[in-house]
Amino acid sequence: MNLTDLSAISQIASAITLIVTAVVLWLQINATRRASYTSAFKAVYDMLQDEAKRDDRGFVLGELAKKSFDMWTPQEKKRAEKVCHTYDAVGIICRNRLLPTDLIADSWGDSLRRCWKVLAPLVSEYRTARNSREFWDDFEWLARQAEQYQQRIHT
Repeated sequence: MNLTDLSAISQIASAITLIVTAVVLWLQINATRRASYTSAFKAVYDMLQDEAKRDDRGFVLGELAKKSFDMWTPQEKKRAEKVCHTYDAVGIICRNRLLPTDLIADSWGDSLRRCWKVLAPLVSEYRTARNSREFWDDFEWLARQAEQYQQRIHT
């Protein structure tokens, strides 16, 4: 075996090692991503399935949906704020790619879309009063993502 043959064998071995290393690295990154998504999903699940938060969403969809926004009491607005805060927090998580948005849109899309329709006037009022367009913008973004998700799966 001459020097050229040894060099070729060395290059092939290096290439195989590089490929195996890249595959192992990709598998590790994928496992880390899944673990991160699992943790984020658990946090979101616990947040959204909390009984008090579910009651607040039920109140928004059951009671406030039947009332004109200008008839909401301060206590009703306070309760509605909780829903906005919760969905805004979930929106922040999804918008920053800590959790796939489709996962949330698939599981809570109906609630997101319906709550946004009821709560949009409250959000608009608070944004105007505070001169702050970013107020609860991640809730709005997430509701729009849920609308897009619904259109994608039903067409």
